[in-house]
Amino acid sequence: MKQPVNEQGELIDELTLRLQEIEIKLATASLQSKHVVAQSIVKTHIIAGMSLALLPAPLFDIAALTGTQLNMLRSLSLNYEVSFDEQTGRAVLTSLISGSLPVLTVIGLSSIAKIIPGIGTMGGGLSMTVLSGAVIYATGQVFIRHFETGGTFQNFEGKHWQAFFKQQLEEGRAFVKKKTDPTTTNP
Repeated sequence: MKQPVNEQGELIDELTLRLQEIEIKLATASLQSKHVVAQSIVKTHIIAGMSLALLPAPLFDIAALTGTQLNMLRSLSLNYEVSFDEQTGRAVLTSLISGSLPVLTVIGLSSIAKIIPGIGTMGGGLSMTVLSGAVIYATGQVFIRHFETGGTFQNFEGKHWQAFFKQQLEEGRAFVKKKTDPTTTNP
């Protein structure tokens, strides 16, 4: 028995609507999955960056911080399927961080403080550790947000992200301090 054309049209419309709903749910699940993976990438690089910052070699820690951030950007770009090249990665990092002169100053002073035997090495290492973790956290959050809104390295504008970077830097400091505080339980 043949269904009337009207009923078939309604059935097709209903199926099309359901397919669209399923596509939206799948796209949302995919984005959520990418977000979870991205946060894991950032946390992994925070640990690596903080570990490298403990090394008592002045200025090496700054190079290690840059290398860790570039590696994180490479991993995030793979996760979000955004093309990456190291030269552009360096340029976007510079444009993002250069707008935060106090951060650059503290990074430099913390690194140079390691030259002073004993207290300088320890104090510089500890402050550089927290700051490295916070900078990596903030950089990661900026690029997660940028990529999730359809951004690429080619259309990244550091000036546009300065306020968010500074906000995330504070969150990053709190995150790192919480994770490194021996009196709290860290999952």
